[in-house]
Amino acid sequence: MEEEKITISIQVAQRTLSLKIQKEWEHYFREAEKVINENFLEFAKIWTYRDQQDLLSMLLVNFVVKWLADEQRLKEYDEELIPMMESLQQLTENLH
Repeated sequence: MEEEKITISIQVAQRTLSLKIQKEWEHYFREAEKVINENFLEFAKIWTYRDQQDLLSMLLVNFVVKWLADEQRLKEYDEELIPMMESLQQLTENLH
């Protein structure tokens, strides 16, 4: 069964985008719109730029760097968690 699609408009850096998305993802797109625009305005206050493309590029790099750092932290967390879960499983098996 195909997911229900809807068309929404969001505003990013003073540009309106029309997007066709899965209905259940609308909340994420609206939240992304908010986060992007808030960060865009913050970057505009602190960075020297020639045009909005410069700001959007810096914003994109910033988001990707944060995402990569978060991915690394999650990977390290998983690497620590798996041995602990295996130990816990052994302990529970020993109880039976």
